[in-house]
Parts: sequence; structure tokens; C-alpha cells
Amino acid sequence: MNPDDLPHVRSTQVCGQCHVVKTAFDEDHFARWLAQGSGFRPGQDLDEVVQVVSNQHRHQEGVRSLLDEQPDFHRSTFWEGGIVRVSGREYNGLLETPCFQRGEMSCLSCHRLHQAQDDPRERSAWANDQLAPGMETNRACLQCHERFAGDEALARHSRHPAGSSGSECMNCHMPHTTYGLLKAIRSHTVDSPSVAVDLETGRPNACNLCHLDRPLAWTAEHLQRWYDVPVPELGDDARRVAAGVRWALEGDAGVRALAAWSMGWPPAREASGTSWLVPYLAELMNDPYDAVRMIATRSLAATPGLEATGFDPLAEPEARAVATRRIRDRWEGSPAAHADPRGRGDRTLFDEYGRLQTAEVARLLEQRDVRPLTLAE
Repeated sequence: MNPDDLPHVRSTQVCGQCHVVKTAFDEDHFARWLAQGSGFRPGQDLDEVVQVVSNQHRHQEGVRSLLDEQPDFHRSTFWEGGIVRVSGREYNGLLETPCFQRGEMSCLSCHRLHQAQDDPRERSAWANDQLAPGMETNRACLQCHERFAGDEALARHSRHPAGSSGSECMNCHMPHTTYGLLKAIRSHTVDSPSVAVDLETGRPNACNLCHLDRPLAWTAEHLQRWYDVPVPELGDDARRVAAGVRWALEGDAGVRALAAWSMGWPPAREASGTSWLVPYLAELMNDPYDAVRMIATRSLAATPGLEATGFDPLAEPEARAVATRRIRDRWEGSPAAHADPRGRGDRTLFDEYGRLQTAEVARLLEQRDVRPLTLAE
């Protein structure tokens, strides 16, 4: 059976047999699964072979009881609201996507699992995401949403200049809110930025993953002005403190990992500035979770002058504390620490002289979500 010959739902289920959060229907089914394998064959309805765990299936008794009775499993796999937050489960993401639900989007809309003979890319470039040629660009979306083709139409829709990272469809509609493999990965739930969703579910919004130096209120005001999205009720910190700062200090371990990755992401560094990120990356380099420390260390290396610090993210806590103090001292004594005014100000918790407001940092750290988290990537 060639998945390309199947209707989009059945085609996607071929990939979904592995790239899905699933369980057995009952104990007998689980025993058969262990003895004989899943039994799924391409072209079948996956829902008849395994119990898919998703928002789309929540009404089913087995899924409802699993998600309600095992909150740690729910939290380690999904954002509040049901969007999958871990890699390797892209089928779950696609299930929540209007392009799949009301259109004919499938995995094969973008991916090609065999590199074409006339594909000019190096094999390693294709193998990175197994994308068809051009599908890492706006062509992926414009193949259906043709009305946004052309620089003028694209800039009018995105409110960013054509050719900029802000006019790349996937940066807004498939943001890096999935964790896996010690990095952030694009969500496969195609949706639009929403501060309300950020507040309700904990899932970072696309705008602030680039504009790390801006508070949620700034984003909400722009979404209201540009797209008539209602502004949700916001607390003082959401109105005043940069989202990137709050995610790094207050977020759960998964959110902190995403924040650490975004602080090294070139489009975010271009939009937000770089020098003010250093003390927050230093804080993340002392995180209780190995993964967060490793990602933050990698992001710090993108800062000029701090490319080779010799920091060991797996060292003992005392050694890490000494090393990060040295890094901060080195940064504070460099011209680069005060050269970029974009990160200076109350929203990033720097005073008018460029000094970090340590009392405010400590206050936000006190609000950190410290519940243990095991991301089931």
C-alpha cells in the first residue's frame, strides 16, 4: 500500500501508527499487542487497532480515565488544553489542526520519506526532517493558501517585511513549542498566536518566542490591533515583564527548556537583542534539570565573547555556581553587556544603568513551577 494513494486521513494514520500517543483498549488487547504486535496495516483505520490518546478521542472512556486519573502522564505529554508537547508524536499535533480537520493536509503534504533522485540537496539536508524540496519555506503553506503568495500580500498578512523571519509562515503558525532531543521542535498543530491560549495552557505563544524581550501585554495589543483578537485579562507581571524572562524564571522544566533554546535561536536574538540574555542563560545553566542546563549552555555559546567558556553542564552544583559567576562577571565587565539598548529597561528587569534587578529576579524565581516533570518524548 502506497500512503500517497490513500485519502489524507488514512495516509496520515500510516505515520500515526508510530508517531502517536496511544494505549491498549483493555488488558486482553495489551496481551495480544505484546505477543503479536499492533496488527495495524496501512490503509486500515488506526482508531480500530489502537486507542489513540488525544483531544479528538477524549470522549472515549479509556482516554478519559487515563487523562483524568493520571495527571502526571497528562502533564508530561500534553499542554493544558490537549496539544501535545513532546517530540515523536506529530500525529497528535496534526489531529488538532484545522488544515487536517477541514482540509486535506497530511504528513505527505510536506514530508517525503524517500529522497527523489532529482532532489539537489545533500542527503544529510533531506534527512534532517525528511521534507520535500521547498517545504522548509513558505511554499509549504502557500501550496494551499495561495492568496498570501507575493511579497505585498505576505507582508500585509504577517505585518512583517517579506523575507524577514516574521514573515515565515511556520514561525507564527508552527512555533517551537514541542520539546525533544535536547532542543525545541516545531509544533505540528497549525494554529495562530494567542496570548489567551498562552495564559490558559502554559504553551508559549509564537510572537514572544521571537520577541523574548516583550511582555504578553505588548503581544496582546498587537494581535488586537492587527487581527482583532480580544485582549485577555492580564496580571501586573504579564503587562510589565518580558515573556522570555518569565518563562525562564517561572516556567516548568519544559517551558524553561524551550526558553533556553529560544534564547539561542537566531531570529529571536535578532528581534530581541542578545546581551541582556546572558544572566538569564546563566540562571538556566544552574537549572535542576540536566537538559535545561545543556540547552542553555549551547545558547550561551552564540553570544560573542562567550563562545568558549569551558562550562560543564553536568558538573556538580557547586562547580557550576562558581563557573556561572565567572561568566556573569566576564559579561558585566565587557562593552557588549551595555552596548545593545533593546534589552535594557524594566521589562527585562534591568535598571537604567544596565544592572539586573536581583530582587525582582528572586521574586519571580519564588513563583517557579517546581513540580517534577518527565517529558515522555
